[in-house]
Amino acid sequence: MNINSKPYFYNLIKTTCLFAVGVSLVLNSFTLIRGGAAGGPFEVMLLFFVTLLGFFKLIENYKFNFLPLVALIYLLLIMAPLTLLNLYFELMGSSLRTLIALLFGASLGFIIANTNIYEQEKIAKGGGMVIIFAFIAALFLEVDLSNLQRLIFLTENPNQIAMYSLCMIFLISWSVKNKTLSVILNLFSIGYGLFALSDTFLLSLAIILMFILLSILIKGKILSGLIIFWGLLLVLSYALIFPENSLIDYFLGIWRTADEGGGRITLALNGFLAFLESPVFGHGAGAFSGVDIPMMRFEAHNTIIDFLTMGGIPFVIIVYLPFLLAAKELLYNSKYLILGILVAIVVFSLFHFIGRHPIFWFVWGCSISIVMHYKNISKEKLCAE
Repeated sequence: MNINSKPYFYNLIKTTCLFAVGVSLVLNSFTLIRGGAAGGPFEVMLLFFVTLLGFFKLIENYKFNFLPLVALIYLLLIMAPLTLLNLYFELMGSSLRTLIALLFGASLGFIIANTNIYEQEKIAKGGGMVIIFAFIAALFLEVDLSNLQRLIFLTENPNQIAMYSLCMIFLISWSVKNKTLSVILNLFSIGYGLFALSDTFLLSLAIILMFILLSILIKGKILSGLIIFWGLLLVLSYALIFPENSLIDYFLGIWRTADEGGGRITLALNGFLAFLESPVFGHGAGAFSGVDIPMMRFEAHNTIIDFLTMGGIPFVIIVYLPFLLAAKELLYNSKYLILGILVAIVVFSLFHFIGRHPIFWFVWGCSISIVMHYKNISKEKLCAE
């Protein structure tokens, strides 16, 4: 049934619902306001509005794509029993809270995978408005710039702010069609993410910039291409002219700081060793890496490795395949900016465990909808021929 045939009041309620989904989504990043990382009213708010959105879909006789349910089914049939069993045998690292977070995220992802670009635009605008207000509030309340590293006003984890900002840039860039509004919302999102002073966020921005430059080169803009070429020559010549200030040493220094004395590599390695102990279906939800040996209740700080320890190879395929398929469609349709942001999110996930956050599953669901969007366009072209 066409939504435009619905009464004005119905459309108003649904639009408000979509906007509220975006608002409550970003509010989930504010752990200090919502009352702790274990959850709170904003999760309930998000669940309510997403459930209401699903109800609207039922009223409109929407033909659901049930393929995105595979993540939820895997969690219920494989990971939930494993988690409960390992909790019973007191396996160190097993976590019921992580299981609930994954079930929550996969449920949200299913609904978002069944939204269209116009609905996603309203969600993105709702989240974007929260980003703007939070950015302004942070400017006024965080006077001492040295404290911005922890962004005390909103969260104890700077990478959480960076991750939400990066995912919002993706949702905004994909769905908001008004170019001016898209640029404004993205600038606020970038600025807000920079508050966290996250090395991984800066790396993500560099990846996005590389894809922007790639799109300029592909479009054959000679002047822009020459500017990029001269810029690269300048960077290379700097290392030759000033060998004592080698750029390689500079970037190695950034890596040593980010790696925290080899801690990240150790956690990733021990996480992988924990995965090898149960490579098919994993150990269930929880944290199974360690600073000395595996199974010490530490996260690997790498979403792929953490998911391998929890759900094995099948779960990683279920989660990351939609990103790969969406990237293929975006590349084929020359959407280089959005492709770059998606790649940046995947790279970001290699340095942190972001799988329990609702916005990660929004990107997952949106990736599925992107694939379906372009497949529908291809079908329409074939029918027209």
